[in-house]
Amino acid sequence: MGTLLITIITLLAISNGALLTLFVIEKSSPQTRVAIGSVIGIAALAWIAFLTALPLGLNATSISVTVAALVMVLAIQLRFLGRDRALAELREFKASRIGVIYYAAWTALLAWLFSRVVMFYPDGLHTAPANNFGDLPFHFSVITSFAYGENLPPQNPIFAGMKFTYPFLIDFLTAFFIRCGADWRSAFFVENIALALALVRLIETLTLKIFNNAIAARLAPVIFLFNGGLGFINFFRDFSAQENGLLDFVAHLPNTFTMNADLTLGASKIPLRWGNVFTTLLIPQRSMLFGLPFVAMIIALWWMSFSEDRDTKTRRRYLLAAGILAGLLPMLHAHGFFSVMIASVPMALLFRSLDWAAFFASAVALAAPQAWYLSGTQVRDGLFKPLEKWWEAGDANPLLFWMVNAGVFIVLLLVALLVRKITSYRQALFYLPFALWFIIPNFVALAPWTWDNIKMLVYWSLASTPFVAAVLAYFFTRQFIVMRGAAMVLFVALTFSGALDVTRALSPVENVGLFGQAELEVAALLREKTPPRALILHAPIHNSVVALSGRQSVMGYPGHLWTHGIPFESRQNDVTAIYKGGAQMIEPLSRLGVDYVIIGPAERGQLEVNEDAFANSYPLVIDHAGYRVYRVRN
Repeated sequence: MGTLLITIITLLAISNGALLTLFVIEKSSPQTRVAIGSVIGIAALAWIAFLTALPLGLNATSISVTVAALVMVLAIQLRFLGRDRALAELREFKASRIGVIYYAAWTALLAWLFSRVVMFYPDGLHTAPANNFGDLPFHFSVITSFAYGENLPPQNPIFAGMKFTYPFLIDFLTAFFIRCGADWRSAFFVENIALALALVRLIETLTLKIFNNAIAARLAPVIFLFNGGLGFINFFRDFSAQENGLLDFVAHLPNTFTMNADLTLGASKIPLRWGNVFTTLLIPQRSMLFGLPFVAMIIALWWMSFSEDRDTKTRRRYLLAAGILAGLLPMLHAHGFFSVMIASVPMALLFRSLDWAAFFASAVALAAPQAWYLSGTQVRDGLFKPLEKWWEAGDANPLLFWMVNAGVFIVLLLVALLVRKITSYRQALFYLPFALWFIIPNFVALAPWTWDNIKMLVYWSLASTPFVAAVLAYFFTRQFIVMRGAAMVLFVALTFSGALDVTRALSPVENVGLFGQAELEVAALLREKTPPRALILHAPIHNSVVALSGRQSVMGYPGHLWTHGIPFESRQNDVTAIYKGGAQMIEPLSRLGVDYVIIGPAERGQLEVNEDAFANSYPLVIDHAGYRVYRVRN
């Protein structure tokens, strides 16, 4: 019943979003309206659910109010628009046989990928792709803190006492679905598949708007989502170095081919860091599910505003809509908001119009409260510092680094911008502001971990993909077989590395255990035997049992804290001192406000634990499967 309920709520949200497009865009296909509606509707659902839960809590009351709000808005839209117009839009639905096959293939692939995010086996909870091993426990900490821990207003679930400034609305929506009665798998899957399918359609639509080329539009989502550099060269080297057949080798690929490895060219080793969008961003970095389609819509609205002679009213309406979308971004995906605002200034200078006031006024009005909320924390370390080397190039030659990581893509982009038969002067001019999304992350640290600069670079890839796809489409439609053959070779070079990584993500190689059955059982006991807002001390590992409990961690995994710019060394010393026991543990226990202490396999293996100090002084509330939990504060 829970899965059915969240499906109905999601469809209700999508319906609201799709109808809303009728107020902004006069002419569009029903498929595109549904794609836009999916993103806007689901984002609105997340925002409404969060704002409703702030005063009421995430419970049956706030869920009912949220659903009632969606029903009311739908009724108002239908009354204002008229049912006849809404039905007329549905009657416009047309789908070619190729289109049906195209989207059936995308649906099957996305369903397969996202069905592996949360998997339950007799030995516990598994996940794929392997990059999820590091990221998913953090997202579980956030989700369960909302669903089971009454974490409103949000506090950082892995660093007690700090306001939570991570873009958490995608995880809040998952928690909302869980409180609706859905299991963990369905709560993840429903929003993931809807937003990912919408992204495919929006990339296609963006390309079609700019180039009016159906072939380029169909190629663009494939190029963007199966991105990768020349790492596939390692595939042939690895295959030639072993004795298994090709099918067996492909089914058990030994390495990834878009990152986490080097490519040797002559005497040089070039790091592969241009990770595939699916395996390194869209699935592990969950807020990208909102960020990418939002930015695709904003780019499309900008192009629609200035691609031809628009009347002032229409241009202002498009820019106002783009500004509203931009203003909603900070809590959905902060890097997306930052990227859009950086590009908006040169875009406004290139395409001058007083109508830009509608964009900036709406964006600032909506973003300002979020910026105020996101400010005032200690998340500062490692931000906006000049990089000594180009992004992740390290000791490698920067030009060679990018030639290996995205060389074919960059070359085709330059061809598109320079060849007037492919790209008009206006199209090339429109592209220029997006070049900043490549330049800035190559020279400025946007996060403590410089690899996270890819969160802006991926938007450069998104804006560039229609131009790259236009070049391939131009080659594919030439009469010369040589040009068509070259187009096919280039297409394979653009997507082969990414396709290999996606294939690996779907194979048993990347089916990794994340939490054992004992951890699932102990997490359930923590939810049962501790109050929702309890503060728990545990070993600072990334997949602590506390991540599944909804309870707050004194300190989570240092790697996560570091990438978020949080100074943790002093608290790490406190954790070590507490577990050693004796008189030295009393002061930090009291100062940090610890309610419970876990002693389990991770604590015994990674810390110097004096369990007698706890057993002799505090009541034991859980003793299960090698885990002991002591209550240290009434």
